Amino acid sequence: MKSSVLEQNLIERVAMGDLLRRRSRDSAHLPALIDFHKGQRREISYGELNSRVNQLAHGFISKGLKQGDKLALISSNRSDMVIVYFACYKLGVVVVPINFMQSADDIRYNFEHSESVAIVYENTFAELVLPCIKGNANIRFTTQIGADNGDADYSLDELITGQSESEIEDRIIKDRDTAHLIYTSGTTSRPKAVESSHLALMLAALTFSIELEVAKQNRLLVVLPLFHCAALSVMFPTLLRSGCVVIHGAFDPMSILDSIEQEKVDTAGFLPMMWNALLATPDIERRDFRHFKTGIYAMASMDVQILNRVREVFGCLMHLGSGQTEFAPSACLYRDKSSTEFDEGNYWGVPVCTVDQAIIDEHGNELPQGEVGEIVWRGAQAMSGYFKNPEASAQASQFGWHHSGDLGLIDNEGQLLFIDRKKDTIKSGGENVSSQKVEQILESFEGVMQAAAFGVSHPHWSEAVCACIIATPDVELNVSEIEQHCKDHLGKFEIPKAIFICQTLPMTSTGKIRKVELRHQYSDIFKDAKS
Repeated sequence: MKSSVLEQNLIERVAMGDLLRRRSRDSAHLPALIDFHKGQRREISYGELNSRVNQLAHGFISKGLKQGDKLALISSNRSDMVIVYFACYKLGVVVVPINFMQSADDIRYNFEHSESVAIVYENTFAELVLPCIKGNANIRFTTQIGADNGDADYSLDELITGQSESEIEDRIIKDRDTAHLIYTSGTTSRPKAVESSHLALMLAALTFSIELEVAKQNRLLVVLPLFHCAALSVMFPTLLRSGCVVIHGAFDPMSILDSIEQEKVDTAGFLPMMWNALLATPDIERRDFRHFKTGIYAMASMDVQILNRVREVFGCLMHLGSGQTEFAPSACLYRDKSSTEFDEGNYWGVPVCTVDQAIIDEHGNELPQGEVGEIVWRGAQAMSGYFKNPEASAQASQFGWHHSGDLGLIDNEGQLLFIDRKKDTIKSGGENVSSQKVEQILESFEGVMQAAAFGVSHPHWSEAVCACIIATPDVELNVSEIEQHCKDHLGKFEIPKAIFICQTLPMTSTGKIRKVELRHQYSDIFKDAKS
């Protein structure tokens, strides 16, 4: 017999697992997922998805997994990831998606720091995962996705087969219970584990469905990694609205375009470089994109000419979603063709409807329009904190605001303009140098495909502005000409003191440049310079 407390919780709670149960009741025969893992198309209805989730949840219970336990998940994009996510949500187990593009040392750190007691992994990553858990006494069992367990204790199919399809209704899940832990990209230091609650994720899904005007039975294409908050932030609103999520495990431009066309995709989100790659495919103008309505880009601004080209080819609106893992993740949205004070710049737009947005100084005072300060937000989708890091949690929540760690200003049209990451601002000769401004000037030089500006210790300048650039294929760059271009467009204190032509740049899985590695790599270049 259920207790009155449990019964009341079942009635009134906000829990991510309940989202799927509701859709299985009103949309059972509609497609929930279309999976293109390794080129094979697999379609799963809401009814089938919910049944498999419930079976896996019971399978986890049979192996001793308890509410509040942590389960690490490491896989490329596939429908099984979604099944694991929702099985954990229904159980009140905290799922910990792992970025498999990290070093083995960081993955081992994720496993150990999160205190995960179970690991679910794709067979592709067995040789990466198994050495990372060797000697880890916390791990109770391992599970390999698919029918074969390999060197794991169980296969995922084994945990599902024969289990009950009944709903999990024997546990109290509170709104602010942690639903998942996601480790930040770590552009500056060891990744921090962001705790996002059931309430934060549900409110983020509701908010984004409103802001993007997600229609019922919308079709979304996802190729950004499902271990990252950006992909989850568009998947959850789609499932909330009985839509279908078309999942790709790798970014192959031709396959992506085939899916957009053949699956009648309405919405997709890509990094700017991905949009550019799609535009470069042969005969793209001959494709039928009449169903495609909304394009999303994230992680970086897009060149105006490329934006216009995307609008022309796909016939869609292009919105920029911005925020961070700590805000589940979208705090603001730059709507296509919004009115702005300045013609150029990385505009992040206005806050979404459930969020307050402001610019503050170092004392917590809100700054007027036009003044540069730290971008801060308030809203129920803010993280609960950094797991096992009370100092960083307190630092991120001073003055009653969530601190983004980014610098910006609000222009006279009310639009947020991103200036720079606080830690990427270069202090050179007593002046603050925006690394993004330097990068924009470098990338405006013909033949420069990508640039990264960063500061390096210097006896005279304190920090000297340096830059690494990647050339457009088949282009030979002349550094002297680039230096002159910088002198023509930048202030003296902003001009790079050293420019390096590189083949690649160190990147996170979400397309951010790891400038900490560049600063380390070039840390000694000015050691013999005179002060």
